[in-house]
Amino acid sequence: MTEAAWQRHRRRVAELSRGLTGSRGAVRLRKRTSNLFRPREDVERTELDVTALDHVIEIDEEARFADVEGMTPYADLVDATLPHGLAPAIVPELRSITVGGAMTGLGIESMAFRHGLVHHTVREMDVLVADGRVLSCSPKERPELFFGFPNSFGSLGYATRLRVGLVSVEKYLRLEHTRFSDSESLFAEIAEECNQPSCDYLDAVYFAPGEVVLTRAGFVDSLPAETAASDYTWMRQYWKSLREKREDYLTIHDYLWRWDTDWFWCSKSLGMNFKPLRFVMGRKRLNSITYQKIMRASHHWPLSMLQYVRPRTESVIQDVDIPIDNAAAFLADFEAHIGIRPVWICPFVVPDGRFSLFELRTDTPYINFGFWDMVRSCEPDGHYNALVEDLVARHGGKKSLYSRSTYDESRFWQEFDRATYESLKRECDPHGRFPGLYEKAVKSR
Repeated sequence: MTEAAWQRHRRRVAELSRGLTGSRGAVRLRKRTSNLFRPREDVERTELDVTALDHVIEIDEEARFADVEGMTPYADLVDATLPHGLAPAIVPELRSITVGGAMTGLGIESMAFRHGLVHHTVREMDVLVADGRVLSCSPKERPELFFGFPNSFGSLGYATRLRVGLVSVEKYLRLEHTRFSDSESLFAEIAEECNQPSCDYLDAVYFAPGEVVLTRAGFVDSLPAETAASDYTWMRQYWKSLREKREDYLTIHDYLWRWDTDWFWCSKSLGMNFKPLRFVMGRKRLNSITYQKIMRASHHWPLSMLQYVRPRTESVIQDVDIPIDNAAAFLADFEAHIGIRPVWICPFVVPDGRFSLFELRTDTPYINFGFWDMVRSCEPDGHYNALVEDLVARHGGKKSLYSRSTYDESRFWQEFDRATYESLKRECDPHGRFPGLYEKAVKSR
């Protein structure tokens, strides 16, 4: 069965390779989902259909890894690993995120305070490059490509296979919600957990000044007597429970997707905080995939007519990473100058600092701040996104590139390793069939 799965995988990759070598000019990927939140220029390109590369090839229980194809959604990978008592070490928070997307972009979740980001948990991968070759890479084989691929956003090639590290999990988790009135105490507590973990998963939510909730989640073999696991997959909302409960229980499956049902809390912008509308939508449609479809439809008539009846706003959808010693000061500045609430807070460590396009310090934990909303604005378009970039630089952090960036080219390459990137670009895509990183991340090509 396993050998047959590998043979089918090799046939799918060979077909993609032939499609690439048999075409000319610029290339773009055709895929079912995308978690990019930035506009794309409508440039004519050859489409490379990667939708068929969405299979889990093999799970090795003893060695604790899974070989998966690049377009495999984490939802499918989780479904394949949980029956073995295993899960990916980092499971990004939305079902629609793919394994390859989380590697070429950046993926995080609440076990990151133990294991780091998604790319810290991938052991090896195969990358399809512009001339149709498939290059295998790992920390020992083609290390420049392995360490240069994360944060390249498809500008170097496409990951056809990834070997993902797995961890043991139990059926249930006990959640403990602790309230903090000041952020300094919160980040001191998080730093202690990063240094000596007492739980299995860790994240927090900033609701307002003086109101932050830290959630520790730990595995339990069974539920206490007369206790049922909570269900936040339909009429009840997980993010609201953080303010309502001190203790909670979830199955591991529902914990991993606790944020997906309401796209964290962004579903409220679509009216999904109203129970009658949630009832009509139904359990199956309350998820990030549905919300992405609605969001993309909103860019077209007639939903786009809303821009003429609502106040002028700027979309600020960003994730930023700040060294933990600077986290309280960053949050205070963010509240004063931008003021989006709530804010997701996810700590992570950096086990390996060799990833050239997203270099981070290894001597400190970081805090990922996620904030996603519209800001009323009388300023020129892009003002608040540029302000986020300035705040991140002021506090010694890094900004993810999945959403809008306003850097000029000189400033962009101060943030990212241009020499290493251009060396990899010459090796993987010398004729520029894929857009360059700056062109894709800032010019939206």
